[in-house]
Amino acid sequence: MEKIKGVVKKNIREYRNDNYSCSQATFLGICKSFGSNLTNEQLMALSVGFRGGIGRSYNEGTCGALSAGIMALGIYLPTQSEKALALSKELFDHFKKEQGTVICGNIVQKYGFTKCTGCCLCIGCKVTELLLREKADDK
Repeated sequence: MEKIKGVVKKNIREYRNDNYSCSQATFLGICKSFGSNLTNEQLMALSVGFRGGIGRSYNEGTCGALSAGIMALGIYLPTQSEKALALSKELFDHFKKEQGTVICGNIVQKYGFTKCTGCCLCIGCKVTELLLREKADDK
């Protein structure tokens, strides 16, 4: 598990360093690590609207990294909607506990923009744990 987490974190950091938004860096970082039939351009297009708390709504919108993590769960559990819902709630609860909020603007205000990469990494690691746990449970 630590090896794939390391790959996910590396990919997310690379996308953040290339100025991708939180939602894009998280979504592409996870999808690149686990493999996807979609192109990077398609993955970017799917995740762009979640930037800045959904359409830059900041003080009202959910963190883009969290939204990206939930989208990634859906990609890798497409025929297991109940499982994807349960894992999405688990991811939401984990993130809220770690950050104290899921609202983009509150996170930015509390930590400044330096925290955004941390949010992306938090989500990337937790999604990795959830997906690997589900894969192990399916055996």
